Amino acid sequence: MSTKEGFVMQSVDRALSILQLLAEGSREGLPLTEISRQLELNQSTCHHLLSTLKARRFVGQDETTRRYRLGIKAVEIGQAAVQQVDLVRVALPHMEELMAAVEENVNLVIMDQDSVVYVAQVPCDRMVRMFTRIGERAPLHCTGVGKVLMAYLPEKERAELLTRMDLPRFTAATICDRDVLEQELKQVAVQGYAMDAGEREEDVTCMAAPVRDYSKEVVAALSISAPSSRLDKVRQQALLPRLTATADNISRDLGYRE
Repeated sequence: MSTKEGFVMQSVDRALSILQLLAEGSREGLPLTEISRQLELNQSTCHHLLSTLKARRFVGQDETTRRYRLGIKAVEIGQAAVQQVDLVRVALPHMEELMAAVEENVNLVIMDQDSVVYVAQVPCDRMVRMFTRIGERAPLHCTGVGKVLMAYLPEKERAELLTRMDLPRFTAATICDRDVLEQELKQVAVQGYAMDAGEREEDVTCMAAPVRDYSKEVVAALSISAPSSRLDKVRQQALLPRLTATADNISRDLGYRE
């Protein structure tokens, strides 16, 4: 058999399909009959492949239930892959492409305890001051990136964070009411992006989208920031699809699959 990328050895392709199926399955594992059914393989072929994977410790089998699950070697390879994938290295080419398209500052931000940290930035060539710098920290509640990172936390974790964090006012637009902020975070989770319209710095607008990794968790936020005069509501709607598409592309390169 062949693909656009060249020849694919059938047995290797089937073995990898088994590993992928087990990775996506439940912790209890899957029986031979279910693996055979889902991959449309006859049970004899499926059993031979599983036996080979088991011998190499890529697959394990419960002695009682006879169900198959990922083995220790698969886990070791997965951990090695995670260590080799660097968030900033993966994101930067996408960020540069986005900046070239929108001609505004593009930022990548992660959460650290009760604040955000800017870990990468691609500035535009326009003559405007930088709103943030790499390594700079900012509050969660008054930044688009912070809202994104909070919105996708597990509900219990988000509730605990909202209870303990301070909500200082920076501008007249800063949200300082916990109930109002919580409602906005729910809306962010529904719509898939967040806005900061002069909430931390007057006349600065930021729009942010979530970045996920192989675990499906939101690990970073991607944002476009600009003077509010250049990022009015009409332009926000024009740039939003580019922002979310870029965040999705970074997520896919980090191993995220819906």
